[in-house]
Amino acid sequence: MKTSKVSKPAKDYIAMWFDVRKELGISDAMNIGPMNKANGNTQWHTFSHSKMDGIGGIATILREQGYPCQRLPQSGEKSEPSAWKLYKLSKSERKKKKSNNTYTPYKSIRWKNNFSCGNDNTAEIVNAYFDNESTLQIKKNAKKNRVAFSTFLMWALNKAIADNLIEGNQNYYWFYPVNLRGAISLGSDTRNYSSGINICLNNYITPKQLQQEIKDKIKLKEHWSTWKLAHIGKLVGKPGIRYIYNSISKKNFYAGSFSYLGAWPLQGEKNPTENKSEVWVSCGIGTKNYPVSTGIMEWHGQLTLGLKLHPMICQDVALTQKCLSDWKYNLLEDKNHNEFI
Repeated sequence: MKTSKVSKPAKDYIAMWFDVRKELGISDAMNIGPMNKANGNTQWHTFSHSKMDGIGGIATILREQGYPCQRLPQSGEKSEPSAWKLYKLSKSERKKKKSNNTYTPYKSIRWKNNFSCGNDNTAEIVNAYFDNESTLQIKKNAKKNRVAFSTFLMWALNKAIADNLIEGNQNYYWFYPVNLRGAISLGSDTRNYSSGINICLNNYITPKQLQQEIKDKIKLKEHWSTWKLAHIGKLVGKPGIRYIYNSISKKNFYAGSFSYLGAWPLQGEKNPTENKSEVWVSCGIGTKNYPVSTGIMEWHGQLTLGLKLHPMICQDVALTQKCLSDWKYNLLEDKNHNEFI
């Protein structure tokens, strides 16, 4: 009797990067869990980013709680573009930037404070939520500014961080994750399908300017270039990844990562009855190179925010709370910010 061969899951080359960071004492633990609305206490669940991305992590944990999560959010793209197409797009963009004197090989940012600290990225996470009515008001404010909901969330975050933590007027970069589920398959639906784009912002960017920056980077398919570069471990192995990470981590510094996980629980499924006394919150990792960590999601139509600041830029949780408070204020302010530059 012949036995059918069980195919091995594809090797996760994204995990190599997190494994190398863990060797340096940098945790890759992601945090997700229910927060009590009355007292703010959160029952955190953690998962390793080397094994799954944010969507995969929340799906894994919610499935353990009885939520089906059958079809996870999918990419709008259906297939991976060729390396040649990406090369032509990248070459054209670099040529354009050089002609405008805007091309810079490395990313940098000047913080108001730079504290001496090791690689430990442990810091207190602060969270907030908006009820259904306030969440709808924020969505109306996004429409008033003629931008997508996610763009408005990021614009408000950037303004809060710039006002409190960033020195002077300057250009700097955020990492904006992009979900590639549906365009590629790695076997399990909870693995690392998250790539992203590096978007250039400044202290006074408007919502419309930010949305155009995101659109331009998506049009250039920079998220696919990021994906392919992240898989260079196929060629150089873990020793090569270790060398590359040690090199680029000394030269590239971003504001942080915008981690938007979408709306949960997934609609159209037999989910458990909503517990009105709690909402689910989240927060990402954070390193010296990406010191602002975030977690943004909707829970039964209620927007929740998570924020963590790396000890390199903040050593007083009161400042983290101030940034979160300003983020909330910016979201609820009812005016068109595109008129103010």
